[in-house]
Amino acid sequence: MSNTSRIHSFHPERYGDVKSAVRALLHAVGGEAKAAAACRVSKSTLSEYGNPRYDERHMPLDVVLALEQAAGEMPVTEHLAAEHDALLLHLPSVEAVGGWMDHLTSIGKEAGDVFHRAGEYLSDDGDIDAQEAPGLLKEVDELLAAVAAMRAAVRARIPDEE
Repeated sequence: MSNTSRIHSFHPERYGDVKSAVRALLHAVGGEAKAAAACRVSKSTLSEYGNPRYDERHMPLDVVLALEQAAGEMPVTEHLAAEHDALLLHLPSVEAVGGWMDHLTSIGKEAGDVFHRAGEYLSDDGDIDAQEAPGLLKEVDELLAAVAAMRAAVRARIPDEE
């Protein structure tokens, strides 16, 4: 295995718990040693944060932030959002947004795709089943991304208050 992190081999994966999200974050950074170099805590302390046997030891938020920035991924933040039944939507940078008509056209197209796909799936039995749901979810995610791009453009027009 070419993985430089041994974290996953020490603990059985338990999908959905905080410790698993922490282990995923440490893995994304490249292991405990690289993670320790990217934050204020030691390699052994980071190991405890991901170890289910240390149920009283949890990663502080500033360490989560530093490591998620270093990894370019947000497994802990995404886990916390999911625990709150919240949607974590990555907003595009202001430089990546297009013109106003581009936004409106994109939102309209993606909304149309959602309606088309949902109608297609509902037409046969009036339900969206487990096999159809991933296709519809893809369309919904594309609509959300189009709305997020317009949101970033609108937000950029609001002056920062000091």
